[in-house]
Amino acid sequence: MGTNVLAELTRRLAAVLRGSRTVTNRVVMTVAAVLVYLAVVHLAPVSDVAAGRLSQIADCASAGTMGVLWFRAARWASGRRLRIGIGLLGVAALAWMVAEAIWLVTGWSANGDVPIPAVANAFFAVTMIGTPIAVALLVRRPSASLRTLLDGLLIGTSLMFVLWALVIGPQYRAGASNLGTVTYAVVDALVVSVVVLVLTDAHPTVRPALRISAIGMVVMFAADSSYAYQAVDGHYRFGALPDLLWFLAFAILAASVPRRRMLGSLDALVDGTRARNFLPYVPFSLAFATAVAVPLARRHLDPALYWLSLALALVVVIRQLITLTENRSLTRRLSTAVQDLRFRAYHDPLTGLANRALFEDSLDRALSSGDPVAVLYIDLDGFKPINDAYGHERGDEALVVVAERLRGTARQQDVVARLGGDEFAILTVGPDPAALADRVLAALHTPLDLSGRSVSIGASIGIAAGRTTPGELLRNADAAMYAAKRQGRDRIVVFDPALWPDASLTYIGRDSR
Repeated sequence: MGTNVLAELTRRLAAVLRGSRTVTNRVVMTVAAVLVYLAVVHLAPVSDVAAGRLSQIADCASAGTMGVLWFRAARWASGRRLRIGIGLLGVAALAWMVAEAIWLVTGWSANGDVPIPAVANAFFAVTMIGTPIAVALLVRRPSASLRTLLDGLLIGTSLMFVLWALVIGPQYRAGASNLGTVTYAVVDALVVSVVVLVLTDAHPTVRPALRISAIGMVVMFAADSSYAYQAVDGHYRFGALPDLLWFLAFAILAASVPRRRMLGSLDALVDGTRARNFLPYVPFSLAFATAVAVPLARRHLDPALYWLSLALALVVVIRQLITLTENRSLTRRLSTAVQDLRFRAYHDPLTGLANRALFEDSLDRALSSGDPVAVLYIDLDGFKPINDAYGHERGDEALVVVAERLRGTARQQDVVARLGGDEFAILTVGPDPAALADRVLAALHTPLDLSGRSVSIGASIGIAAGRTTPGELLRNADAAMYAAKRQGRDRIVVFDPALWPDASLTYIGRDSR
């Protein structure tokens, strides 16, 4: 059986780890270690007691190797949470090694036919608690880490509920011993569940390593399950099948340690953006069906099942609260993103002023209101020399300063826009747009301070008013602005139909100026 398991895992390792020299070396070393184990423990001409002791020593060495390798890999990670998570995996393996060594010492003469000492169980508890927490810490976002851990708890508690109702509970009432060993297999199922939950969301560079880690955890689950079965049945001895599976599991986990180049640029192995909302409820549904069926069949509720039911309810409530909090946070982020996109769609990205689309929409609404409407079309004088002399970066800085000054001269209800390049416009509602134009020229008359350089700039302003279409009002203001430029710097011209040289023309395009 051990040989069949070894062959299958070798095939899967070779399929996942595709061929680089480092990966191939790891596979070869893992296979070689297992072959040496089989040769020494099962084929060498030694007594069963000696073989059992060698088996336990090999298990300790395998767990210690995995712990040292993962603990060393923690130094390569760039993110703090990732370093803690990987380091905690190493600590969990080293704690298992210490617990196994204590058990070996106390059961040395009995070849394992003794209960696990309390001190060893304490170290095993470090492994059982630390491993799922470590895997959850591999996820980038804290809320996703907690949700992943709760999903694993939900799966593990649901499986424990079913096992207690159908297997452990009846044996406990019948007086069976060593039932606590089933806890190891349940925790393994929890860890495997957490690994599977995060695997598909893992970073591509570390996904193969996590796949192999998942294989190692499945083997660990098989080892603890077979040990629990043999311990409850009273047939476990050092050197039995669980020892081989433990050795193999830790060897695979040691071979799955991510390499330095994988971890150097990552602050998390798993992004945590994909929520597995329904997967944890599959075993929960099984536990729920068991909770309904068992009391009906036995006409009483086991106290252990009562407390497990409360634990399940608590995990579900906490998980849903976290999901609700994440949904609210997501809604706020979406609302902020929508507002940002709306702002970007209707505002100039450099100056933050309204763009042409928002200006024309505001102009259309203002004309529909029936109030007196005027448009100031502003073209900067002397802007091109700034770009030529100081570069486009200083030119952009000048545009930002001009935009701030235009905001300062306009009223709160006026709309200030950048139409493109060095052209601006102001939509104002009121009887005296010429006064606003005078304030604009006065504001721009003050030299601009561009990174310590004093630069002068001016403007030509065309004013158009009246009840007409938005497009025609803009064209009239544009025509007045060009008339102002022909008259010289810092001029204001109010549109008059006489500005058009030909009555058949309604607009002078840029190409004809």
